[in-house]
Amino acid sequence: MDAWRESRLLHYVLLIAVTSALLLPNLGGPSLWDDDEAVNAEAAREMAEARTWIIPTFNFELRTAKPVMLYWLQRTSYAVFGVSEWSARLPSVLAALGTVLLTYELARRMFGRSAGLLAGVVLASAIEFSILAHAATPDAVLLFFTMLTYTVFWFGQENGRRRWWLPTAAACGLAFLTKGPVGVVIPGLVIFAYFAWNRELGRLWDRRIFKAFLVAFAVAAPWYAWVSIETRGQWAKAFFLTENVSRALEAKENHSGSMFFHAGMLLVLFAPWSIFLFGSLWYGIKGARRESSDVEATGLAPEVRAHRFLLCWFASYLLVFSLAATKLPNYVLPLYPALAILTSRLLTRWSEGLLTLPRVLMPLSVAGMVLVGVGLGVGLLLAGGAVTMPKMRVFPGLEQWAVLAIVPILGAIFMAIALRKGDRPAFLRATAISSVLFVALAILPAAEMDRYKAPRNLVAESGAKDASRDLRLASYQWFKPSLVFYAQREVKRYSKAESVVEFLAVPSPGFLFVGEKDWALLQPLVPGPCRIAAKHFDFYSNQMILAVTNDPLPTFTEASPVKSR
Repeated sequence: MDAWRESRLLHYVLLIAVTSALLLPNLGGPSLWDDDEAVNAEAAREMAEARTWIIPTFNFELRTAKPVMLYWLQRTSYAVFGVSEWSARLPSVLAALGTVLLTYELARRMFGRSAGLLAGVVLASAIEFSILAHAATPDAVLLFFTMLTYTVFWFGQENGRRRWWLPTAAACGLAFLTKGPVGVVIPGLVIFAYFAWNRELGRLWDRRIFKAFLVAFAVAAPWYAWVSIETRGQWAKAFFLTENVSRALEAKENHSGSMFFHAGMLLVLFAPWSIFLFGSLWYGIKGARRESSDVEATGLAPEVRAHRFLLCWFASYLLVFSLAATKLPNYVLPLYPALAILTSRLLTRWSEGLLTLPRVLMPLSVAGMVLVGVGLGVGLLLAGGAVTMPKMRVFPGLEQWAVLAIVPILGAIFMAIALRKGDRPAFLRATAISSVLFVALAILPAAEMDRYKAPRNLVAESGAKDASRDLRLASYQWFKPSLVFYAQREVKRYSKAESVVEFLAVPSPGFLFVGEKDWALLQPLVPGPCRIAAKHFDFYSNQMILAVTNDPLPTFTEASPVKSR
């Protein structure tokens, strides 16, 4: 028992160290990304300012895109650490860490402690998981509650037990508070598919189902009911009809794609571990097949059940979101733990000599790791302009990070050496170490993009955040949500020149955020004197943005503007 506890403790320490090293460095350095990060961070700030836990707003208008859980967590983080990019992103980091530990526990219960440890490392060092764990969005929080749902279900249903109903329902209720129906509907589909595959649908006909509905209702319904009453149904109507039903039936905001969009994106966003993607799924399917030797007195062998559950989990998310009209890469993030466990199962069995793979599979994986490095290097050279392509926007400075490509390439070399020697554990160590280093370093170029993001710099340089003054803010034909977060004021949005002229004609000090070309057309129409308080290039709209003010107090010092080419 002592050795068992010690190994679990050491595994926890290792997983916490790896996840923290991947997620915490420079967490608060880059400014908020528009649109999602900025809207979420500001909505939580406005809820704190209004001293409400019920009605979310953005730019001081009702926000209906997401439920309230992330805002609660961000507001709590603000209360402890103050309002900043770091505190806005902290809930995602903590949720990601919790997800890694739950993945470890589930994989350990299914396939043993080695598989559990590797599954945690695989998940933590998958590129999309790391990106979304850095983001002030609900994705990592939803993933945590989804992982909690599947973990308590699996632990509670083992050996035919029925202890899973209530804890699973409670976890689903928390997921429902995080992102709506997706937190309940797809877990329900996964569980139904799992029992149907095992010909055990009778396990769902249980009087506990009514208690489970009551538990889920008790967790999620109070806030939904309260916000609906407070907004006279406006929030509920917009959220359920527009943000859920409409997104499923028609592509929103030009986020469309083919049936194979998510399958293709897995190859990129589950990197570098996607080099084992096909092998993991193929041997997962083989592991789910019922053989005569797999049947115990109580039915299917535990490993067969585990493989079936993981495949139902993976396939349900991939199928549902492949059929949905609106497609975004983060939609299938909840399948990542299942894929991480399948990957760890394949690699640990092979490493321990319990599985014979086709001779070509591991050499192809080595080649895949080289391709990951080459793809990163070429992508950064193109993005930075060191290698040019017609009509491609470039961002000077990114090309210097192409040197990071050496990490997966060196990892592939060590993998190849270990493979040649027949040292499978060394191959696995080389893969894991190079994957962790790759993802830890691949996030760094994102900070370089801050030179091309306008809102934080415009607000700071123009003085538009001066809390000691009563200032008015507006934008014309250009708007980014992070303007509101950094200014901590309402930003009026104008689309007509007459409105802008009227705004600047008012004698009280005001700041107008406007594109340089649009200002050239507006300036002759403005009756009073105005000056440029700050300017900065905005890569989203590919133009120079000005902060124009009627305030005579000079605050702007000319800086060397940066722009993409």
